[in-house]
Amino acid sequence: MPYVTERWLGGMLTNFATVRKSIKKMSNIDKMQKDGTFDVLSKKEKLMIQRERVKLETLLGGIADLNRLPAALFIVDVKKEHIAVSEALKLNIPTFAMVDTNSDPTNIDFPNPC
Repeated sequence: MPYVTERWLGGMLTNFATVRKSIKKMSNIDKMQKDGTFDVLSKKEKLMIQRERVKLETLLGGIADLNRLPAALFIVDVKKEHIAVSEALKLNIPTFAMVDTNSDPTNIDFPNPC
């Protein structure tokens, strides 16, 4: 099941084609490590590529297998992840969310009071 735990990147759903390019870049780095092209690079280039790989893994590792837009979103903190809520509204994706007394449940399709 795809997930995002670190930070919701702006445009993760509305600009999905660009996000897929970043995921493809991450998989290309993995292929380089497996087939041996990574060993030919200099130490500095390896380090820069490894840092980029770690950064991409933390941000996009949970959605690496996502090939199309999700059918629904489950959001834990509506206030913190307001970007995800707004993107789901733009794309008409139903949202399930845990809503506290300090959050606005009007934008959520299926609020769960917590």
